[in-house]
Amino acid sequence: MATGPTLPPTLGELITLEGPDGSTAQVSLRGGHVVSWRTADGHERLFVSERATTVGGAAIRGGIPVCFPQFAALGPLPKHGFARTATWTRLGPCTFSLDVAADEWPGWPHRCSLVLDVLLGPATMTTMLRMFNHGTEPFSFTGALHTYLRCHDVTEVAVSGLDGCDVHGGGRIGGDIRFGDGATDVDLSVLAAPGPVRADGLEGVGGPAMLCAQTGFRDVVVWNVGAALGAAMVDLGEGQWHSYVCVEAAAVGEPVVVEPGASWAGSQTLVVLENVGVG
Repeated sequence: MATGPTLPPTLGELITLEGPDGSTAQVSLRGGHVVSWRTADGHERLFVSERATTVGGAAIRGGIPVCFPQFAALGPLPKHGFARTATWTRLGPCTFSLDVAADEWPGWPHRCSLVLDVLLGPATMTTMLRMFNHGTEPFSFTGALHTYLRCHDVTEVAVSGLDGCDVHGGGRIGGDIRFGDGATDVDLSVLAAPGPVRADGLEGVGGPAMLCAQTGFRDVVVWNVGAALGAAMVDLGEGQWHSYVCVEAAAVGEPVVVEPGASWAGSQTLVVLENVGVG
């Protein structure tokens, strides 16, 4: 039986993918944006705001936005770059692409293409992002697969696997990342993640947990907007800051360089771990 909210109607054209075990994913061609992942039990594993929309050029709040060629405000381009609001095309059953002409987007003179694969397996989903430099000059980028994991109450969530890692901008992670009472935001860009990251307590103590493994991307971003900032976000429903935690495969600390005629690939695999407790 399906569990989870119905998607808002203003997310652009949606493509439904089916896994061999009965799991499903939905991808909006607006942004090549994964907006739903239901495992075979019908349980929705991603968070999308009840107020998410593409009207007026807005980026979809939730799911898995593709941040490229700039993460957040780390450069001169619009926040999180242009890929998440561009129109993608479907190349194959689980493959989506974005072709970018030179100077098509202000501040980005490079000709390139992005390819996103969304692969479903038993209690797993892999999103793989590939990019190709078709120009005559190298380009560099920062970015992320900006993954919103659905949870019952973020104040019960613990994110582990990053103890001792440095944080972009200064500081170091000590122990699990927790979200206190949610009064303020938690926004950590963790550099050089050593391995998979685990989010426990997504539905309270006892499980399930989510294992987040990545390749290509060196860094991990962990984020929740908190109550105060969440109340000011027009595309986030009242109290919905409780309902997600972002655990993102990212390139933040050191831009990735792609040489002319070369390519780059990075991925994130989400694995549901049932019936586990907080470590």
